[in-house]
Amino acid sequence: MLLGILIILAVGFVLGELAGRLGLPKLIGMLFGGVLIGPHVLDLLTEPIYNISDEIRLFILLVILFKAGLGLDKEKLTAQGTVALRLGFIPCIMETLVVAAATRWLLGWGWLYCFLLGWIICAASPAVIVPMMLKLKSEGWGSKKGIPDLILAGGTLSDAVAVTMFGITIALIVGNGQHPWLQVGNIPLKIVLGLVLGYAAGRLVLFVINRMGIRGENIPELIIGLGMGTLLLLGEKYLPYSDYLAIMVMGFVILELDTVLARRLRAEVGKVWQVGEIFLFVLIGAVVDIGVISSTGFMGIAIIGIGLILGRTVGIWISTWRSILNFKERLFMIIGQSPKATVQAAIGGIPLSLGILHGEYILAIAVLSIIITAPLGAFGTAYMAPKVLEKGEVDPTKVTIKEKYRLLVAMDGSVVSSKALKEAARIARQMDGELIIVNVFNKIDKKLSSERIEREIGIIKDIDHEFLIYEGECAELILKTATSYNVDYVYMGKTSDTNNHSLMGKVSSEVVKRSPIPVILVEDDTRDPIIK
Repeated sequence: MLLGILIILAVGFVLGELAGRLGLPKLIGMLFGGVLIGPHVLDLLTEPIYNISDEIRLFILLVILFKAGLGLDKEKLTAQGTVALRLGFIPCIMETLVVAAATRWLLGWGWLYCFLLGWIICAASPAVIVPMMLKLKSEGWGSKKGIPDLILAGGTLSDAVAVTMFGITIALIVGNGQHPWLQVGNIPLKIVLGLVLGYAAGRLVLFVINRMGIRGENIPELIIGLGMGTLLLLGEKYLPYSDYLAIMVMGFVILELDTVLARRLRAEVGKVWQVGEIFLFVLIGAVVDIGVISSTGFMGIAIIGIGLILGRTVGIWISTWRSILNFKERLFMIIGQSPKATVQAAIGGIPLSLGILHGEYILAIAVLSIIITAPLGAFGTAYMAPKVLEKGEVDPTKVTIKEKYRLLVAMDGSVVSSKALKEAARIARQMDGELIIVNVFNKIDKKLSSERIEREIGIIKDIDHEFLIYEGECAELILKTATSYNVDYVYMGKTSDTNNHSLMGKVSSEVVKRSPIPVILVEDDTRDPIIK
């Protein structure tokens, strides 16, 4: 099993990076990596890996839904009225109806199997949509009207509907003793209970974290959050609720009640997802039979295309009718909700594992839908967003904005400049930032010796840094370097001894007067830096 885990991580990471460099979604490379190491090609994975693959995929789905909930914007959703609710039901239902009819017409399957495929195909992909929409939010595209939030909320609710109906259809096929109409009647109950239990879970996470005194400790907070999400997954076996919806609501409740905790959780959950997506897509690729995909060929592509054009497109157009969205924005909604990957990867193999008729073909068409729609949706979103969406302000309380902090330190060999370097190094370690160290000398000041440079760099050897040496006017070159390197802060020493031959006192005063960037002065007679 350890060897299998190593193979999955290595192949998934390498091929994912390769796909990314080619301009494709990384998940496509991971998917093909799974096919490569699967039993139908190289057969490198052992049986224990396959035995737990379903549980792994389910847990990773929990991670991405939790992350989506932590990024929703209630104000933007409220401003759109019932549009998000309509987007959660109408497009997926219409796409399912069209896919089922197309499958019946092209493949001649029984209606239950046609609808089973429809409920798998209709689900939008959190794995593709969530990162894309969070990226748009972090850049401000469509934020004024809350378009990314609409796509996130509508897509996740539609996933809950799709997975719920998929379970009901499975039950109708295999038989569980419950009347079909009673199962259909459970859908509103599943949604309502999902909302209620998700809210309760979010409140409970906050209570446990505060009661245990672990607030501010990222890893324990993450364990509590994911642990509660896992309980929601397990509880679905005993209570009739939508576990997917409950998990997303849990994240949303945490965001609304404690934005500080939500920000930390978003960052940590994002790290888990970076590893989890490799397992998710490599494992689904590993169970795909290439021969079956080839045999579906044109028919599979036709079913997927008809479902998107006549089902989802029309459904989204109806859902956004008489909303505040204009024509171009409604067109973008269609593209934004088109990618398929996560749900298809998570449930596409279930019919095959249960021995249901056409199970291999259902899985093959599910994977084919990923291969076709994931790159098209990713490309379409990246291309269309700047062209059709209005750019608004970025709300850092709803998204994780990744910044690489860069600090400039001016050195002249004096004691205070060494103190400035130590203070900047302390902050850089906390923020995992980068240091730009500048030594400017002229006729009065001397260039730092190689021994002195080596000694100074020794205290920052664990920090990304660059050492620059210039000759010329000190303040001018410091300001020019700070601007060209786009630094966040300038650290300098400031001596209070007027008899000191160092120019740093005069230079620091000049830099403070002219710098558009915050300057932090570290004086020789105080422990604390002074921000000017």
